[in-house]
Amino acid sequence: MDPATAYSHTLDVLKGLQDVGYSYVTGGDPEHDHVLFDEPHAGDDLRHFNITQPKPFKFLFQGRHDAPKYKGPNGDILNFAIYESGSGSVLRMFSISRIHGALGDHGQNYKTLHFLSDKLTSKEPTPVYGCGLPIASAAPPSTQRASESLRSLPFHSSGLRQAGMAELDFSHYPQTVYHHALDVLKSLKDHGYSYITGGDPNPGDDLRHYNIEKPKNFQFIFQGRHDSPKYSGPNADILDFTIYKKGSGSVLRMFSISRIHGALGDAGQNYKTLAFMADMMGASKKPVPKYGCGLTL
Repeated sequence: MDPATAYSHTLDVLKGLQDVGYSYVTGGDPEHDHVLFDEPHAGDDLRHFNITQPKPFKFLFQGRHDAPKYKGPNGDILNFAIYESGSGSVLRMFSISRIHGALGDHGQNYKTLHFLSDKLTSKEPTPVYGCGLPIASAAPPSTQRASESLRSLPFHSSGLRQAGMAELDFSHYPQTVYHHALDVLKSLKDHGYSYITGGDPNPGDDLRHYNIEKPKNFQFIFQGRHDSPKYSGPNADILDFTIYKKGSGSVLRMFSISRIHGALGDAGQNYKTLAFMADMMGASKKPVPKYGCGLTL
């Protein structure tokens, strides 16, 4: 089916699955945005942008999946993009746990998307990122160093919404890096940064008692937020962090993701958010992009 038909069909299915926790949401808070700003929430129709790269995306929208324990503002975020493919279209689906402590979800994010795909079509969804796959990038991550051109790219990333993941090496122990990162987050309130807990009940930040060895020796997991003048609070960018042990030091894995679905082409803002925090942590090197941040899926 054509993109417009696929979009309408997906919305109908989302709205019809409210009894099992699915819902369609807009790309921000329309009433809040209308009061404070000239522009309303981001729309779903991208056709007037005439996007051709990395895919001819036509629609971009968002949903939510609630669970008994974590729902509403703590429910899983569902992002969708539809691009034209030949005489038909492709629905790109992304599910992300809103809380930071959803470590080892027994494939729940994939199951959420698989259940939805069953209601949409008889075809199996093809995992592209996550869902049991390792981190993917356009080239070997070790060669992807931050450059001025990369940091100023008006890139479209995965076509779902703007996001970026980068890693920063430290010579300190994970616990030292964790406390330092929290101190920096809390000290940057004037710049829109903040530390937030992982939902209610809060799953906690310390992973050491789990003795995780694979895929990395993860020690801590935590979350922050980055507010901007237009989108703040529940619509602010989400910052996710994990720290794993590496030799005698540690690595801080940082992830910034735009909370609203319409942040298409952010001129590298998610990477800039992470790079600024890295500078404030006194890092001697720039964070190394692993996903997004100018890389393609």
